[in-house]
Amino acid sequence: MTVMRSLAASLLPIAALTAGCTYSPSGQSGVQSASAQSSGQAEIKLVANQVADWQLANLDNLDTYIRFISRETPNPRGWVKGTFFLGLADYAEQTGQERYVNALAAIAQREEWRLGNRLYHADDHLVGQVYMRLARAGVASADLGPTRQTLDAILAEKPNTQMLHPDKKGDPGCSKRWCWSDALFMAPATWWDAHETFGDEAYADYAHAEFQVATELLFDPDVSLYYRDSRFFDRRGNDGEKLFWSRGNGWVYGGLVNILRTMSQDDARRDYYVSLFRKMSDRLIAIQAPNGMWRASLLASSATPPETSGTGFFVYGLAWGLNEGLLEGEQYASAVDAGWTALTENIDSEGRLGYVQQVGDRPEGVQPDDHQLYGTGAFLLAAGQILRLEQD
Repeated sequence: MTVMRSLAASLLPIAALTAGCTYSPSGQSGVQSASAQSSGQAEIKLVANQVADWQLANLDNLDTYIRFISRETPNPRGWVKGTFFLGLADYAEQTGQERYVNALAAIAQREEWRLGNRLYHADDHLVGQVYMRLARAGVASADLGPTRQTLDAILAEKPNTQMLHPDKKGDPGCSKRWCWSDALFMAPATWWDAHETFGDEAYADYAHAEFQVATELLFDPDVSLYYRDSRFFDRRGNDGEKLFWSRGNGWVYGGLVNILRTMSQDDARRDYYVSLFRKMSDRLIAIQAPNGMWRASLLASSATPPETSGTGFFVYGLAWGLNEGLLEGEQYASAVDAGWTALTENIDSEGRLGYVQQVGDRPEGVQPDDHQLYGTGAFLLAAGQILRLEQD
């Protein structure tokens, strides 16, 4: 299946560099000529490269372009930068661009290939996925010892805290376990990757058991979406809707994809994740907004500004599902097409992705010049799968 895309007027400074590229109308599918296919891939890569290059060049001057900087934002082993690093590593793998691998390897080497400082916290496990990708890419200096030591320390003393999220700010509560939706992107795929990398079944057993516990708590089977955490079970949005946060579900959806991409095809537990992925996919395409985005509060009925971080993860997952044959049908292709086009419309001429909701835990307002590294990471994950679609 081939999904055709076009770049919007907001990308004219970029599109002008590829004036010879031609596209079929957005939303159509069919057979491309080799030259049209090549042109499509070239323009997608041009845009994604500019986004990646701008972000790499602006890893340190965060206060010049980020409206809200959390204590984790500057941390090269934390979840904010870690999501960008993961997106870049994946994009480098999809496009064979060694310069991105080298840039990431230099950062990992500087950090001595360590995970974050908090032993149990899921956010501090994300960069392990980056390290294992770099090791598979043949980086000679790759050292997975620190990652394995952290995971082994957790297995030696597994957390058994309750899973209800405390209302009191600063209370560690359930943070030693995966009791919030974001955690399902940050940690499980690291554990599954460790299982495949080191051949130790204990890593997969732990990841699967903890993922199931989190899903039993947070997944609403009537809606096929995840609550951000237990505090939101009874909360409602401005339109009276159940409160399902776009990026919170984007974290889960992207996490499901990363688990499925890592685990063995013949693993008996695979069907569990495929079922969740398909249920979420069907709900997501049903609630996509007319502008191609997903609303910050997914079930809201009123018009809301575009939000690109959740949209990036949803496009990533839907495109991957099409590439793998787990999703079939024009409805999925059209959703990917509309979502990707909307994302590119929110990239400025320098390569900055806008309308990224700032660090938070619920649907909030977003502004055109809101940027965050995790939004860039989600975009690059999507770009890699869009390139794969263009190859078919």
